[in-house]
Amino acid sequence: MSAGTPPAWHAGDWGPLGWAETALKSAGVLVGIAALLTALGREPDGAGGARLAAVAILGVMSLGLVAGIADRWIGREAIGFAFILAMVAGHVAMAVALARDGGLAGFLAAFAALMLAGDLVKLAFLRTTGFRVRDVPPAAVYGLTGAYAAGYVALLLIAPAV
Repeated sequence: MSAGTPPAWHAGDWGPLGWAETALKSAGVLVGIAALLTALGREPDGAGGARLAAVAILGVMSLGLVAGIADRWIGREAIGFAFILAMVAGHVAMAVALARDGGLAGFLAAFAALMLAGDLVKLAFLRTTGFRVRDVPPAAVYGLTGAYAAGYVALLLIAPAV
């Protein structure tokens, strides 16, 4: 393979912590989709106040995840690529559900708790395995994961008010 040739598509070896993160966040994705399906069955009322703040946080997080699609494409890791697509779908679904309808505090709390738990497991995975994302400094990966964890904490704090 030459320097400009991308790697072949492959499945990574994630180990127990990597799979635990995937399971937790996959459950969160399902919660986000369930929230959207619930909201679609109701009359939309638009978001304001705390709910609008949650939509904004989820919107920023969704955009960050969309940027992650390119990263997963470059790495050509099939599970990671499928997972980032699911993560985008779950975050967008939760954002649209909240933008559309109130009464979804339980969904938001469950979504944020599962995603936060997944990021805490990811931080342990990064610390114990020495996992690297190409030439990205480890501090940047820790910082990005920490920023998402902070976003989920903010959503947990906002959830009772939505």
